Amino acid sequence: MLLLVENHLVMGKLVSNKFQDKVNDHNQLKVYEKRPSRFAATDGATLQLQDSVTGSANIAVSQYKGVHLSVGDLEWIQSYNDLMQNQDMKSAASSIAQSIDTYLHGKLLKFPSWVNAPGATATDYALATPQQFIPVRTRLENLSAPSSDRVSVFSTEDSAGVMGSLIDKFMTGPATDALKNARIPMLSGIDNYETQATRSLTTGTRTTSGAAQIDGAAENVNYRDVKDVMTQTLSLKGLTNGDTIKAGEVFTIAGVYAVNQRTQETLTYLQQFTIVSDVTVTGTTEDVTISPPIIVTGTTDGVSTVQNTVFATVNSVPADSAAVTWAGNASSTFRQRAAWHKSAIQLVSARLRMPDTGVASFAVSKETGIGIRYWRGSDIATGAHIHRWDCTFGAEVMDPMLGTRFSGTA
Repeated sequence: MLLLVENHLVMGKLVSNKFQDKVNDHNQLKVYEKRPSRFAATDGATLQLQDSVTGSANIAVSQYKGVHLSVGDLEWIQSYNDLMQNQDMKSAASSIAQSIDTYLHGKLLKFPSWVNAPGATATDYALATPQQFIPVRTRLENLSAPSSDRVSVFSTEDSAGVMGSLIDKFMTGPATDALKNARIPMLSGIDNYETQATRSLTTGTRTTSGAAQIDGAAENVNYRDVKDVMTQTLSLKGLTNGDTIKAGEVFTIAGVYAVNQRTQETLTYLQQFTIVSDVTVTGTTEDVTISPPIIVTGTTDGVSTVQNTVFATVNSVPADSAAVTWAGNASSTFRQRAAWHKSAIQLVSARLRMPDTGVASFAVSKETGIGIRYWRGSDIATGAHIHRWDCTFGAEVMDPMLGTRFSGTA
């Protein structure tokens, strides 16, 4: 069963993974993963001490997925042969893998970056050619994502568009084999995979772009204060009572540009932010939780300017009443695709308790860290023979700045 689940997994193979034996009520079913420190290079031989400021992310192992199969006495005798057992296992494995992939795909909504994000009136197009994917690589470079272990997921429509543009071209043997297996050949140094588990974002009823504004003149934070969550609360005004803003929505702030996290130089595009949790507006102002936090290069956190500089996300503090521009129309649905470095997302699976009755076993995948428990027993009252396959897991975005969503263009 474990091998069958591995064969069906897509997203589960494209993230960092870990199996934990010790996840229980005593640690609130959570795993604590460290975020790496960053340091600024100094000039000269003079000692210039820097703090090691390390954040941590809490990963809740809260997902419990399984397939439970019941076979009656007569069914077992009359029709439940080896072939049927094999088919049932394959179907169960596919369902478990799909549930893991779908859950992980939902984490992509925490990437604030969105290449070819739909404009106020634009349609969210599928990829049609490999050339449309080139800006995705450019964005990952600007985000300072490591050049190895870059991956992405395409929708079936994207896959068909790219395959169609390649099918008549001269192709190498490996590229041909990849297409036959529904795997898109590496584009721009990124391994690309087709998946049916893509999720869609339906935007809220929020006001049109330009109507919403920043409410306040000091809406920035220090890295030291947000290092464990990498989010912040942002005050908005110019909203409409009763409107909704959905988790995963993306916006920009006038005059607030992204910075290169290696060089801290200002980039040519406005920083994008994503809404972390759903909001229903009360009155005309509202606080929203956003990612990434607004950390301004060169600002002091009361100790030094180093941490705010090396973890900077923007070049300047938003001005009071600065216009907020949303990606895409209100109440519109957009398919979510993304490219990221594998370390951006951490998947954790935990060991389920071995039962006191029946026959059971537990196995862990070396490739994905997923652990599956098999449990077999019979019901004396009904004559049902029961087979269970169960797993528990959780995941979190460790660094939202190591990935980007993307769309195609017309």
